[in-house]
Amino acid sequence: MKIHKVLDLYKMFSSIASVDDALKATRKLQRFLDVDGVAFVQLSVCADKRININQVISSDFGINDNNIEWCNTYQKNNFQYIDPVITCSLSQRKPFNWKSIPSLIELNKKQSDFLGIAGEMGLKEGASIGSLNSRQISQELSITSVYGCSLNQEKLAVLELINDVSSKPLSQLVNPIVKLTPRELEVIAWSAEGKSSWEIGIICSISERTVKFHFKNIYQKLGVQNRAQAIVSAIRHGVI
Repeated sequence: MKIHKVLDLYKMFSSIASVDDALKATRKLQRFLDVDGVAFVQLSVCADKRININQVISSDFGINDNNIEWCNTYQKNNFQYIDPVITCSLSQRKPFNWKSIPSLIELNKKQSDFLGIAGEMGLKEGASIGSLNSRQISQELSITSVYGCSLNQEKLAVLELINDVSSKPLSQLVNPIVKLTPRELEVIAWSAEGKSSWEIGIICSISERTVKFHFKNIYQKLGVQNRAQAIVSAIRHGVI
């Protein structure tokens, strides 16, 4: 394995700033690993057990009619709740070949049936790795997968490296960095503690009118319309 090519991939994925950047890097990884397809999936795992698919960036995972049909079936049936790859990615911190899944987790009937259906759609052999990033209201799960063949130890190590370096840049495509001023951060933090505009004004030694002015700017930056939404968005973006 040529180290300079691995370093090139590392640099590409660490500097992702747009979806186009991500697609170019994904195609390059696909060629390097010599696989049929590559996919990066960003999910949020909520405290109430909901699993939301936030973003999918792929190269040739849906290139043929069967896989397009599979993607539609997957989303329609909310298969993220039984997908063994997601289950393993939540519990395993190392890359794994799909063939090893039955030895990693105890499959129930729905999961076994799922693997059978996926295999019929051409997604029989592959490898994946997941990484978790804890937030205050959810966990963010980043999964990197390839399909078409199992990977040897060297290529699994590359998959792990790319998953580690790409999770943050790809997450920022879903949740762009929000820059609030120190005063805006103070205002939204006190609001999250349940303080009213009047109380925040007293605490910060500013007028209630100024507090409302700061909230107006916060709403605009976070793309929300009220305080409840602003607090949730601020937590999601990791600013409080």
